[in-house]
Amino acid sequence: MAGSGYNQSPEQITAGLYRIVLTMTNTTYYPSASGTTTQNGSVNPYDWTSSAYTNATSMTATQATYLAQGNLRWSKILDGLDNVTDCRLLDVVVSGNTSGTDATTQPTGIAFTVEFYRDGFVTGEWNAYLKSIGQSSSGTYTNSDGIVGTAYVGIGGTAITTTALAIQDIVTNAIMAATSRGYRVWSPSQQGDSQQKISITAPNATASNIFGTVAVTQISGTTIAGTPL
Repeated sequence: MAGSGYNQSPEQITAGLYRIVLTMTNTTYYPSASGTTTQNGSVNPYDWTSSAYTNATSMTATQATYLAQGNLRWSKILDGLDNVTDCRLLDVVVSGNTSGTDATTQPTGIAFTVEFYRDGFVTGEWNAYLKSIGQSSSGTYTNSDGIVGTAYVGIGGTAITTTALAIQDIVTNAIMAATSRGYRVWSPSQQGDSQQKISITAPNATASNIFGTVAVTQISGTTIAGTPL
């Protein structure tokens, strides 16, 4: 009997969905009034132009800077996730600043879903990066395709043995990043936006503290199994 002509293969694109939750209520880990002002801003997906805000144009210059710093950390998270394999974000939920409507205070929680088009790459690619920066090896990992490799200790101090831990560490690394860039920021004096240099440093000096505020759960994803037709 002839087959269907369609063969299933583990090499096909099998997207994986992961829910990421940032809990930023601890002001020691995510300060809102640190003496080192580049630590402020938490993580914030919405810049001052967001239609969700009810009071963006009432921000002080300091509040506008903190909001922009949160935007930069969010941008670093997106860059970090996209660098390991193609992905897209779904269902972003902000809490703590009146569910994302208050521009004058920073969020204390963000939840979002990331869909990786091939999540099998995530664990191996992140462990390869950790190896390249001199992290120590620690056991093995098995990725979502069943491939086994050497695990390395992540930025957050935990061996990266699963895809969820890899994502948790990628997000931690992004939040810990120190960087500067030109950014359009609300200016009270001009009653409009102005181009400013915005700088961020790690909100807390200890990466394991930030790692502990990031939770990752796989919410779907099926490994192809069985005998090809």
